[in-house]
Amino acid sequence: MIVVVEGKRRREMDAAELAERMSSAGTSRVVIDVGTGDGRFAYAYASAHPDAFVVGVDAIAERLEELSAKAARKPAKGGRPNVVFVRATVEDLPSELTGVADEVHVLLPWGALLVGAMLAEAPVMAGIAGLAKPGAEVVVVFNAEVWEDSTPKDMADLPAVTVDCVRSWLAPRYAAFGLDVLDAHELSPDEVGALSTTWARKLAHGRHPKFVHLRARRAPPRPPAP
Repeated sequence: MIVVVEGKRRREMDAAELAERMSSAGTSRVVIDVGTGDGRFAYAYASAHPDAFVVGVDAIAERLEELSAKAARKPAKGGRPNVVFVRATVEDLPSELTGVADEVHVLLPWGALLVGAMLAEAPVMAGIAGLAKPGAEVVVVFNAEVWEDSTPKDMADLPAVTVDCVRSWLAPRYAAFGLDVLDAHELSPDEVGALSTTWARKLAHGRHPKFVHLRARRAPPRPPAP
C-alpha cells in the first residue's frame, strides 16, 4: 500500500486509486523522483510537464509537507493534480509503483541512497530499477564534490565519482540490475542549478562544484535460458 503525504496528513492509496489519479490527470507518462527531499523537483516537473504524472518519493514525510499541501490545492492556487508525494525508502518501495515509470530520477542522492547508487548495492539498485518500465530512462546526478571534502565513511576506499569511473566501474554493475548505461558526462553548476531542487541550487554555488550525470535505460526482460 502507498503512504501518501498531503500536508500534515498521511493516508493510504491503493493501486486502483493511483490508476484513477493518473487517468483523471490526463497524463501519458509517469515520472518518479527518488529521494525527492522537499519535493521541489517533483513539483516543478509536474508544473512544467502537464503531460506527466509525477511521484516524489522520500523516506521523511515531514520534508514533503509544504509542497504536498500546495499541490493539493486548486490549480489556481498552485495545486497540481498530476503530482503525488509518497513516504517510502528506496529499499522498501510500495509494490504499486513496480514497473510504472517512464522516467526515474535520482538527483544528488545522499546518505544510504548515495552509497547504494555509487556502490550499486542490491537493495537500492533493485528498488530503482524495479520502478522502471522496460525502455524507461533512469537519470542519476552525483555530487562529485563530496569526495573532495568529506568522503562518506562507507566509500572511503573507492575512487572519486568521475565520468571514467561511471563508464568503467559502475556501468557493468548497473547492467547486472537491468540498467544499461547510455551516457555519462559532467554538468556545469548552471545546469545543476536548473534542476529545481533546493539542494541543487545550494550546491551550484559551492567552492568547486562538480557534478556527474549518468543516463541509463531499463533493459527488456531477458528470455529464459533454454
